[in-house]
Amino acid sequence: MYARAASCDITPRDRPVRLAGYAARRQPVSVVLDPIEVSAVLLDAGGRRCLIVSFDLMVVGAELRQAIHAGLALHGFAPAEIMLLASHTHFAPATDRACAPLGEPDAQFVAEVAAAVENLVTRILQASPVESRVEIRRGRLDHSVNRRRFWPLPTVGRTYGFRLTSTVMAPDPEGPTNELATLLLLRRADDDGVIAAIWHYTCHATAVIPWDVISADFPGAVRRLLRQRFGDIPCLFVQGCCGDISPKLAGSPVREGTAGRLRRFARMMISGPTFPPRIAGDWVRWSESLAAGVAAIAGQPADEAHAPKTLSTGAAQIPLAGFFVGSAPDKPLTVQALRLGEAFELVALSAEVTLGWQSILDSALPAEEGRLRLYAGYLGAVFGYLPTPREIVEGGYEVTGFQRLFGLSGNFDAGKIAPAVVGCAKRAIDDL
Repeated sequence: MYARAASCDITPRDRPVRLAGYAARRQPVSVVLDPIEVSAVLLDAGGRRCLIVSFDLMVVGAELRQAIHAGLALHGFAPAEIMLLASHTHFAPATDRACAPLGEPDAQFVAEVAAAVENLVTRILQASPVESRVEIRRGRLDHSVNRRRFWPLPTVGRTYGFRLTSTVMAPDPEGPTNELATLLLLRRADDDGVIAAIWHYTCHATAVIPWDVISADFPGAVRRLLRQRFGDIPCLFVQGCCGDISPKLAGSPVREGTAGRLRRFARMMISGPTFPPRIAGDWVRWSESLAAGVAAIAGQPADEAHAPKTLSTGAAQIPLAGFFVGSAPDKPLTVQALRLGEAFELVALSAEVTLGWQSILDSALPAEEGRLRLYAGYLGAVFGYLPTPREIVEGGYEVTGFQRLFGLSGNFDAGKIAPAVVGCAKRAIDDL
């Protein structure tokens, strides 16, 4: 296998921009807490190739994806050879008109990012391919929490109205998480130098405090430590099935009088529990601890090392009408798959995928024995959340609450969604 990689800074510093991620954050932002980047790696093996591009963005979006595909077509790339993955940071400029309630896109920024990607690929193509091997390291963190909590008491809210019981967005310490972090190091076969790092974890990138700053969130903190160890390498983050997984920050004690405690109690009794208040120090401690955990994984001996001789890509799509009844943007569910030899497989979906889909897909489409498979969300033009059949019955933000923010209005079909999604993933894997 041969690898080439590059990265660049895409932080807008010359003007305020509207960030994506929070409907209540309406004012443009110009304060940069840390830079946002695009990183790309081009893999070649057995006469096939795949370009993986990692963005510090909430989503890539339809407009940016189209512009990138058009630019890279001039360099001979077909869409099936390009995998565009967003980190889902809520502290980067908006790029998708369908998600305008979460942040109105800046057309200039979208054009700048598309041009940056084309320039990156030009640099990569001008470099000589390097024979490479892949080292895989894995370890457990303890930095996320499930956020779908059953609340047995009546609630009243603007989104759902009156409900006798509900699934609220609040920490559920008993809910499932995926704390396994995976690091792939691409090393030169001749001198063992690190070409690029690709790492995977499952957690919403929503931890930064304050919320009115530009930031890569925890992927940026990890990137800084990986570069301290390996030099100024491209670091690609692959976000897992984190649709219902949030940062597990330890909230600092908040001084409040009797009146404040009574107001907080009243809000909980009316709308149910929510996340506790946090301060900037909580975010700093959490992100630095997470980054230190990934750096420790990077420093341990490799679990596996491979020199893949083949590379395969596959893709499939299904219209949302296959499992969603109502109106929605013209965005199908897309699944792309990448396989490196017999050692590694990545399956990515164009949705905010909840964690339950990992076990559903593994059960229906088990990976070959000895092959590591990772799942990713936030591929290309994300249409919105992808809840499991069980979650559709339970309701909650990931089922109905998100819809108006992504331009949807309707209902998921609990009986059709699993066969539809599994069938699409199967076709993408078969296409390998």
